[in-house]
Amino acid sequence: MALGTKTQANPLHTSFLLLLCTSISSAIEQEAASLLQWKSTTDYGDKPSSPLLSWSPANPKCSWSGVTCDAAGHVAEINLPGAGLRGTLGALNFAALPALTKLNLRSNNFSGAILTNATSLTSLDLSQNCLSGKISNTLPMPVMQRMRYLNLSSNGLHGPIPRSLSNMLEIRVFDVSRNKLTGAIPPDLFNNWPEITQFYAQNNSLAGSIPPGIGNATKLQSLFLYRNSLSGQIPVEIGRLASLQRLMLSWNSLTGPIPPSVGNLTRLVLLGSFTNNLTGKIPQQIAKLTALESLDLGTNQLEGELPAPISSLQSLRCLDISNNNLSGVIPFINVRKLLAISLANNSFTGEFPLAFCQQASLQILDLSNNKLYGELPRCLWNLQDMLFVDLSSNAFSGNVQMSRNSNLSLESVHLANNFFMGEFTVILKRCRRLMILDLGENKFSGTIPSWIGASNPILRVIQLRSNMLHGTIPWQLSQLSFLQLLDLAGNTLVGSIPTSLCNLTSMMQPKTEFNIPLEISLQILNHVVMYTYTERININWKRQYHTFEGTIALMTGIDLSSNNLSGEIPPKLANLEGLRFLNLSRNRLSGGIPTDIGNLMILESLDLSWNVLSGSIPSSISKLMSLNSLNLSNNQLSGEIPTGSQLQTLAEPSIYRNNFGLCGFPLNIACSDGSNSTPALSSQSQELEALIWYYSVLAGLTFGFWLWSGPLLLFKPWRVAIFSCIDHIIYKIFNICMHGRK
Repeated sequence: MALGTKTQANPLHTSFLLLLCTSISSAIEQEAASLLQWKSTTDYGDKPSSPLLSWSPANPKCSWSGVTCDAAGHVAEINLPGAGLRGTLGALNFAALPALTKLNLRSNNFSGAILTNATSLTSLDLSQNCLSGKISNTLPMPVMQRMRYLNLSSNGLHGPIPRSLSNMLEIRVFDVSRNKLTGAIPPDLFNNWPEITQFYAQNNSLAGSIPPGIGNATKLQSLFLYRNSLSGQIPVEIGRLASLQRLMLSWNSLTGPIPPSVGNLTRLVLLGSFTNNLTGKIPQQIAKLTALESLDLGTNQLEGELPAPISSLQSLRCLDISNNNLSGVIPFINVRKLLAISLANNSFTGEFPLAFCQQASLQILDLSNNKLYGELPRCLWNLQDMLFVDLSSNAFSGNVQMSRNSNLSLESVHLANNFFMGEFTVILKRCRRLMILDLGENKFSGTIPSWIGASNPILRVIQLRSNMLHGTIPWQLSQLSFLQLLDLAGNTLVGSIPTSLCNLTSMMQPKTEFNIPLEISLQILNHVVMYTYTERININWKRQYHTFEGTIALMTGIDLSSNNLSGEIPPKLANLEGLRFLNLSRNRLSGGIPTDIGNLMILESLDLSWNVLSGSIPSSISKLMSLNSLNLSNNQLSGEIPTGSQLQTLAEPSIYRNNFGLCGFPLNIACSDGSNSTPALSSQSQELEALIWYYSVLAGLTFGFWLWSGPLLLFKPWRVAIFSCIDHIIYKIFNICMHGRK
């Protein structure tokens, strides 16, 4: 009986299996058809390496490039990052892909709105596309409950972060950075996300405060909120994030003190809260962060002294507390791994910290704009890895002494605005990688060495202004083919301007790069982190001092003002078409202005005042369409001032004053008919000549009067003789007249 029953059941069982297989096969075929339909709406160009070329009905679906199937043959993952795909996500039918759990379309060109019809995804990466619109507030609940990884970064999404996303109870990684999101961070997020480990919302326009509920996300390892508009204080609850390793709150409007609870974040490796409005003192508890490798609290309003226990941070590699109100003596920082130290723009006092000489790996040192004094120790120049040193705007003094093992890695040296003295520092002779040299506003003496052209071949900036340098400008400077800024103003240099300077290659074309980057790389938590330091320099720009920071690579110019230079301006100086400023004022230059001055098409500032230049102003000067600062005063120029659309905007007469031969706009002196650029006398010079003739006649009459009147008044014999002679002449005239009547 049982055997018969078994025999009768076999057809039913077989039919069920056949039906099931048919159903599965139909579902698998439907998945393939759905993907092919989406492919037909997607543009992938003519790239022979496009993964979509393998998507063909002739090939098994599970063999298609970027497609991964599960054991049953269903599509489980689609991975097409950086495939150059263009289109929308609307044609992707998720209902036909019930087993799809992972979709990675990172770094493509998909546009439109983000998808809202996915039901089975646990990992979604749509970062670095062109998606727009808002993050949907009505994502299906199954998506909410399953999602563990969501990356929508680097798109054009706007609007707020939906509060409904707090239903993603399993979320581990949430990244909406580099969008246009606004509004506040929903407080429910951190309350309902117990498993969250990575939260990235930087580079948006989020406002409001950091929710105190942040303390509930106790598994959080990375919190990136920088470059937003967040305000309020850093919540004390942040100290509950015992697993936190990276905390970035920079470029916001946060206020108040740094909470001492930060000292509880003992696993913290990266702490950045620069460019905010934080106040108060740096808490002593920060010394507990023994795993810290990078600490950046720069550009705030912190005050008080730098905590001495900071020396206990033996893992520290980057320390930046610049641009604050810190004071006192710099504590002994006994940390041997430091790569970068920036304490600039504070009020630190005392001598140069000798402990810095023990930082064998140090590459960046910035102590500028403080109140440090004394001589520099020789050991500073033993730091073989040093790339950037800025000690400017302090009260350092004495000679800059070299050591036998001079640094060979220096790329940028700033010692300006101190009291250094002595001759040109020989230590620089061995720095073949030097690009920026700023020794201005000191008491350096001697001559500019001729070896500078060969010893520092890639120099881009030389600033030696306001020292006591003498002698001539060495022609070897013309060997510096990368030179773009030459500032020798305010010295006692003599001789002529070397004609070889007209061959400075880097000044012949306008600069197109934006910055001269100075970067060092750090390995933090298995990630390479680039620490970028911005070059800067002070330039006398359009009669005022300006600090060029970040745009220094665009600036090209020559300043030789306030010296004793003589001779003519080299005519071929007009070949340096990349110049943005040229200042040769307050010298003894003679001759004329180069006729081709109009070739300097991007010139913005030209100052040739206080020389003995003569002749007419070249008409080509009217071609300088970028010129907005001009000074030709106190010379011997003559003729009519050229006109031009840009010159007409320079309407201040003082820029031409004390050139008695000039006429025309903007001077209130009319030119005579036919006077163009010829040296004919203007009405002003004619008036001057008439005035000289008047005073000459008056002086002659006065002299003649005293020549005859003086003897009459002073000597009696002469007076009697003259009057007797006059009487005799009158008597004879009288007799002649009487005789004629008879």
